[in-house]
This record gives sequence, C-alpha cells and structure tokens, in this order.
Amino acid sequence: MASEGGNIRIAIAEDQSIFRNGLTKLLNDIQGFEVVLAVENGQLLIDGLQTTAVDLALIDFRMPVKNGIEATKEIRERFPQLKVLLLSMYDDVEFVELAIENGANGYLSKDDDAEEIQLAIKSAVETGYYLNDRTSKMFIAKMVHSGKIQPVFETSSTSMFNENELVILELICHEMTTQEIADKLFKSRRTIESARTLMMNKIGARNVVGLVMYALQNGMVNQKAK
Repeated sequence: MASEGGNIRIAIAEDQSIFRNGLTKLLNDIQGFEVVLAVENGQLLIDGLQTTAVDLALIDFRMPVKNGIEATKEIRERFPQLKVLLLSMYDDVEFVELAIENGANGYLSKDDDAEEIQLAIKSAVETGYYLNDRTSKMFIAKMVHSGKIQPVFETSSTSMFNENELVILELICHEMTTQEIADKLFKSRRTIESARTLMMNKIGARNVVGLVMYALQNGMVNQKAK
C-alpha cells in the first residue's frame, strides 16, 4: 500500500552504481514514485527494511554478499507484504520461474524502458504480480494452476465479458497475436486492440498477461498447464 501522500515507496538493491543511480533518478522523476532506499547488495537492503517503510523492492539478480534470490527469500519470511521485482539481464522462462518460485512478484529485464518499469511497479503493488507480454502463456498457466502466482483483480465474475470478448480472450490465451485474431475474426487490428483494452479496464489488469491470468483463474478457457 502506498504512503499517506500517495507515493509508492521503492527500495533498490543493485551493485552497479551507475545503473542504481540512473534507476533512482528515473523513478523519482515519475509522479507517485519515491525511492526511499538505494543500496548495493541484498544484505544492506534487508538491514534498511528494518527501519524504512517500503512498498516495493527492485532487486538485482546478481549481487555480492546477498544476491537477489537470497534477499527475496528473506523478505518473504520477514516482510511478507512487501512486493518484490527481480532485475536481470536475462529474459527467459527459466529465470522467471526461478524468481517466482522464490517469492518474487515478478521480474524486469534491465533492457526494459521507463514505461515498462512504471507499469511493472504499479501492477505488482496493485495486483500482486507483474509478468510482461513476452512471457510464455503456457508458463503463466503453470504458475497460476500451481498457486505460485495469485493475482488480485477488481472482480472475479465470469460474466464480465460479452460473447465477442470471450472469443477474443480465448484466442489470446491460445497465444495468437493481435493481427492473427483480427484475421481469424475478419475484424480490424484496431477493433481487437480496443476490445482488449476494454477487457483489461473491466478487471483492472494492466497488460495482456493479466487477462490470461484472469481467464485461467476463473476457468474461462480450455487450456491446461503443462
């Protein structure tokens, strides 16, 4: 939960000072964000969390003294309400699974732009998770069915979507692109994009991954985890 002033309080643990300082400045320049702790390793992060109120921690995967996975495990034990996003140069399913299995709410690639970082932080704080649209939907299904990801939505009703939206949603869940869906349904790409945005707004999802999770959580598509 954000502070009384409405800002999301952020901690950063990153051993590369240039990246840490640049990320701190970037986040402080975004309205509603405030970096309240910036340290160079996981142990200093854990120490700082004992005296500093934080809503979300951005933690580098590889750090000396205490790395990102070790820090995340300890945070889950000592600060269970704190949201965690792991930072890495890696952007593959194996890394994402490792992050989630060890208690992270999601991950960010160090190559992600400012808009993606902002989206990730807001999503993790508000819904309890963040995975980007590049993440395999089969992996998402596996994580949801196993209970390793437990997303929070504004509604859990299965009647939120009309018949047309349900068709689009099922095609999204079967890993079809926007253009492929448009071609299959003989509609324009813009029509599909508008329908997708409307569905996201209805449930409070921040990206397509949220729609997939919502569908899986509510048994709205015939897709089994592998």
